[in-house]
Amino acid sequence: MIVSKTLIILLFQQKNALISPLPRQQYSHVTIKSLRPNVYSESEISTQGCQTDLNERIKAIKKQLENLGLDGYLVTNVRNVYYLTDFLDISNASLCLIVPLDRDPVLLTYPLSYLAASETAKGCTVKVVDPGSLAECMIEEAVQLKLKNIHFDEMSFPTYLKMLGKGLEVKQDSDMIWNLRRIKEKVEIEYMKRAAELTDVGAQAGLEAVKAGTLEYEVAAEAEYAMRRNGSEGVAFETVVASGPRSAYPHGICADRRIHKGDIVVLDLGALFKGYRSDITRTTIVDEPSPRQRQVFDLVLEAQEKAFRHIHSGVACREVDEVARNVLKKGGYVKEFLHGVGHGVGLDTHEQPTLSSRSNDFLEVGNIVTVEPGIYIKGFGGARIEDTVLVLKEEGERLTKTPRTLT
Repeated sequence: MIVSKTLIILLFQQKNALISPLPRQQYSHVTIKSLRPNVYSESEISTQGCQTDLNERIKAIKKQLENLGLDGYLVTNVRNVYYLTDFLDISNASLCLIVPLDRDPVLLTYPLSYLAASETAKGCTVKVVDPGSLAECMIEEAVQLKLKNIHFDEMSFPTYLKMLGKGLEVKQDSDMIWNLRRIKEKVEIEYMKRAAELTDVGAQAGLEAVKAGTLEYEVAAEAEYAMRRNGSEGVAFETVVASGPRSAYPHGICADRRIHKGDIVVLDLGALFKGYRSDITRTTIVDEPSPRQRQVFDLVLEAQEKAFRHIHSGVACREVDEVARNVLKKGGYVKEFLHGVGHGVGLDTHEQPTLSSRSNDFLEVGNIVTVEPGIYIKGFGGARIEDTVLVLKEEGERLTKTPRTLT
């Protein structure tokens, strides 16, 4: 999946604007540092038997609070709450984890989520609040805990104004959580390797379903069904099956278009395991490719391989992007490369770090990123090849392993 443009810090969207940075066939033949001590060296990359240490994550948040002279941190993003408590709610749930500097965290939820939260959330006190009263209860709890200087990950603009109106000093600060999430712990790598295996299952099933006469959404259905049958909790994002001229749409999703002989078909999909996502794109063709189709595919394959080989700890993300971009420039298609070469992936499909020409990020051991150059030509079609990659000290490790072949 492709990274979008620069994240917006203040997004005003009507009243609820957020203050935020932004019996079937079987496929049995498909093979299924400073802030915390649980960040590893490359020699410790084995993930067998590892467990999440939520207490260390909370300690890391509190260490940042202490360093910044703050009283507390408010967490309202569902996946951030999951990261800190092991409680995963539905994506649009309203809840808030309050992390005071000198006390245990408090999780506020509505009645619909209370039972699940009280039985699964760890390391915090769970309190139920009346529907529609979350903002008021957040403020009341903050006052009771004597929190004055507060940072938060995301917040609706009306809630932000209410907190200011109560004399609280509040500031958006997503880096406090991203400082932790961008480097994956051992258990997170284990989950993401499993997600990648399931993604490969879906990719293989989808590729096998690509035939002349098949509808795009039928290919997507086969891919998603195979992932579910093998243990995926869902899809990481909307599955893309874009064929023929539609393969020039980077976010082509899938439609009721019937695939024809000679079509290039781009499949972009991902599985979900324990809340963690993987991401893969493969490009294939029905029958034999034309010379131009082969040229475009081979350029994208070369760009992806060279960018992948440039992955290692300490490298500037813009350098990885530049490696891929130079290949496409030499081939005469750099203007048809419409996005950065990759992005972080984890609990969200798009995370830090960002691999683009504008990025100021550097790769670190434990980052998991995508590498996904593409060419998109109006009226002709396009090609993209993408893998999910674990950053090691001196190289990258592909977690998605489906063959990168055109036919």
